[in-house]
Amino acid sequence: MFQRIRSYCLSGIHAIPVSVEVDSSLGLPGFTLVGLPDSAVRESRERVVSAVRTSGYSVTGNRTTVNLSPADLRKEGSSLDLPLAIGMLLASGEFEVHQIDRFVFLGELSLDGLLKPVRGVLSVAMSLAEEKHSILVVPKENTQEASLVEGLYVLGVSSLLECIEELKKEVPSNLICAKGISSSLKASYQTYPDFKNIVGMEGAKRALEIAASGNHNFLLVGSPGSGKTLCAKCLPSILPEMSEEEIIESTRIHSCAKSIRSQHFSLIAERPFRSPHHSATMVSLVGGGHQLLPGEVSLAHNGVLFLDELPEFNRQVLEALREPMEEGVVSINRASGSIEWPARFMMGAAMNPCPCGFSMDLKKECTCLPDMKVRYWSKISGPLLDRIDLQITVPAMDITRLTSSSGSESSATIRKRVKVARTFQEERFKNSKIHFNSEMTSLQTREEAKMDSETEHFAITAAEKMGLSARGYYRILKVARTIADLRSSNVVSKIDLAEALQYRILK
Repeated sequence: MFQRIRSYCLSGIHAIPVSVEVDSSLGLPGFTLVGLPDSAVRESRERVVSAVRTSGYSVTGNRTTVNLSPADLRKEGSSLDLPLAIGMLLASGEFEVHQIDRFVFLGELSLDGLLKPVRGVLSVAMSLAEEKHSILVVPKENTQEASLVEGLYVLGVSSLLECIEELKKEVPSNLICAKGISSSLKASYQTYPDFKNIVGMEGAKRALEIAASGNHNFLLVGSPGSGKTLCAKCLPSILPEMSEEEIIESTRIHSCAKSIRSQHFSLIAERPFRSPHHSATMVSLVGGGHQLLPGEVSLAHNGVLFLDELPEFNRQVLEALREPMEEGVVSINRASGSIEWPARFMMGAAMNPCPCGFSMDLKKECTCLPDMKVRYWSKISGPLLDRIDLQITVPAMDITRLTSSSGSESSATIRKRVKVARTFQEERFKNSKIHFNSEMTSLQTREEAKMDSETEHFAITAAEKMGLSARGYYRILKVARTIADLRSSNVVSKIDLAEALQYRILK
């Protein structure tokens, strides 16, 4: 007897329809699985047979052939366990289901027949959003995630036996109609430090305000203990709230990466702040590996990727960041397939000015030889520095100022100005695919960074004296455009340009 069951597999953050075709016939007992399954899918037979047996059914004694269609798409993961088990039981005549084509199955089976949560359920649910008649059957722990797509029918089950009993009913008792993202799901809010708790460091805070306004990459250079990392950790507190579209997109990425605990599912409702250790490999940072999972650059999508102690990272790992910083996506090409992951993030970094860290300190003497400093800075390539818009010096804080009772601006106050600047950009790019000043092309930069002839001459003269590349020149203009947005001006003035130039200390 032949049976076809609907399911899905992941390709990046996209869900691809897969048909689990099962043929059970008389003959020598055997099991054949075709359709480019990976090792996790091939091993599913043992899990399925054991789960079926412990659920009180039997699929042994017949010759079973399973095809995963389309046959030229590589199938990965354990989410095909449940559709395979249902297909084998229906093909063997163990029970019957009316309109089986309405159901889409996802789930990993344990040997005792219980269902375990799987990754990427939100992507599958979004693919089914237009199919009003379809019912998505998922493990109970994935029910909240699937319910983010409004109007979708979701059936959460905890075991294979419960799934079978629900399918036998004309109307499953556990069936729910999803209410969408605005329903009662709790958001995963984090607690970020507030700028009001940082004494002094007005220059660094101003630079980070500009970075947040235009989504510009930044680098903090200063002595050990000067507050570089603390300032960077405060940055998310001045970023505007995520839109509903951004929340869904970030949650999809984290779901596909298995970084969300299904038992305590929550939306990625606050902008991500990812800070990988300097020992991170290229795969962990950019993505890839055996399962082609997203890396830190994709997990930081719509947020901040912060690299502390920048020169300590492997140089090849840092060079791999250049394309994502420019394009906003990561393309991973392997013999097993090609995948694109979103990676529109703000890249921040911090470093000491030399190996000992005290070449910029007025109280401590630097002990580094000149060639040591050269080797230290050579760990960061010129092309990478060229892509960093704001290069900020962070002087060591006078210890006597730490006892000052004078308060600084709160993050909430700064966030209001950032929102105003981003509102200008939303209006400017409403008919474009880009969102921020930092993403403008050279042609857009010339059009939007409007200057009078005197200011333009000043910009060109300064760029020539500083030895800036064409990319560096346009990035100066982009920063100046953001500074003008912060003061609600349509024209870039010489003062805006002068401030932008001072953030290019490393050229």
